[in-house]
Amino acid sequence: MEKNYQDYVISNGKFIGDFEAMYENCADPWHQSAPDHIFDSRRQIAINFCNRLRSKYNTSKVVELGCGFGHLTESLRKNNFDVIGTDVSKTAIDKASKLYSDAKFKQLNFNDFNELFSLKPNILIMAEITWYILEDLDEFLIRLKQYAKQSKTPVFLIHLLATYEPGVQKYGADKFTNLEEIIKYFNLEYLEYGFVKTVTSFDDKSQGTYFVAKA
Repeated sequence: MEKNYQDYVISNGKFIGDFEAMYENCADPWHQSAPDHIFDSRRQIAINFCNRLRSKYNTSKVVELGCGFGHLTESLRKNNFDVIGTDVSKTAIDKASKLYSDAKFKQLNFNDFNELFSLKPNILIMAEITWYILEDLDEFLIRLKQYAKQSKTPVFLIHLLATYEPGVQKYGADKFTNLEEIIKYFNLEYLEYGFVKTVTSFDDKSQGTYFVAKA
């Protein structure tokens, strides 16, 4: 029997973070190959905003953090962006490269900030990875703002994250639990933010939050 992918990431309120074993042993973590995931409303908002930012600021270099199988990276490539999908898991990157041979992928730890910003992104996308990188999030925001200050072109962050009813979310609840707290925590120059209602069987008050911000 295949182990539940969630057991490799967060279990009983404790962070596990064994993403390599998860991708080796689970066929489709987060059901990311399902149409409901690939064509999720917030991912379409992300693609739309990338096009808007490119049109207004000529920002076409995109890095997706935690790309998994690379579905969003490929969608952006098809929209003629210079995009790189990154993930901590070598297995994920290998599978993404096989699925989308024309796209660019790179194995990269989230907290390898020197390597990340050497890619010179104009737009960074974090789609549903934030609960798994909380320990490095403060340093990431410091480095992001430093990079943006030194960059010759504007730098933007597109952030997607599901939140849950109070009491359901255990790990990370000390940082934020809803959209209002996320906005306050990141403390960026927001172009747009909101949420899409994403009802689940165990929590009918869950939300799919998003924001687009200038660093």
